[in-house]
Formats: sequence, C-alpha cells, structure tokens
Amino acid sequence: MINLGVIQQLMTTRQLKLFKKLELTYSQFSLLNHFSHNPERSWTVTELARSMEMNQPGITKVVSTLLKKNLLSVKIDQYDARKRHISITHRGLKLCQKTMNQLSPDVAFILKNWTDQDLKQMQHHLEKLMHVLDSHREDIK
Repeated sequence: MINLGVIQQLMTTRQLKLFKKLELTYSQFSLLNHFSHNPERSWTVTELARSMEMNQPGITKVVSTLLKKNLLSVKIDQYDARKRHISITHRGLKLCQKTMNQLSPDVAFILKNWTDQDLKQMQHHLEKLMHVLDSHREDIK
C-alpha cells in the first residue's frame, strides 16, 4: 500500500504538470473520460459524485465548466424538473480523444521498458485491485 501511495503522489505531480499544457484540467479530463466509456449514457450529478467519489459541489463545478465549453449537454428530467441528465457531446468525445493522444507520448515513455507480458500482468492485477476497491466502497465508515 505504501508503494501505491508513492505511485499515486508521483502520478498526481506528473499529471498536474502535463495538464498545464493542455486545454483541459485533470478533473475535467477525468469527467469526460468517465463519460467516454459509454457515450450514450446520461448521468445525474448525484450518480457522477458517487461513481467518481467526489462531492456534489465539486462535480457541479466541473460539469458547469464543461457545459459552458459545449463538451457536455444537459436535459431536464421529464418527470422531475429538478433532475438533470448530463451526457457527453460529440465535441467532448473528440477533445477527450485528442487529450488522450497528447498524453500518449508520456505513457509510452513511462512504459517503454515493459514487455507485453509485464503490461498484461500489470493490467490483470490493477483490474483485480480496482474490482475489490470498487466493490467495497462503503466498507470504511
């Protein structure tokens, strides 16, 4: 766990430096990337906050910024006018992909000495860890 903490800190510092050169902040990219995995799905702020483990004011701020940039769109719920369904726009998908492409040289640099087998094993273990953490979000009070 200590190694994961060190890796998290190093990656955070690296990402903040990389994102200074890009159109999106790390938070904006993370939210767009979340939408990009299933672009047809819409989300409420509450669902996004729960899924991304952020507080609602934080999600609302990022969503508002992305709406202003026309990277997300919003539709009012037909049964409850207080509920908004947020989805990614075509422009948002394109910018998300562009950002991934801009980040790919750094990813390639970090992983340049890894074999295909190393990468497969790491992916397997990361997915296993992600599944356990995702399945037990509420275990810690």
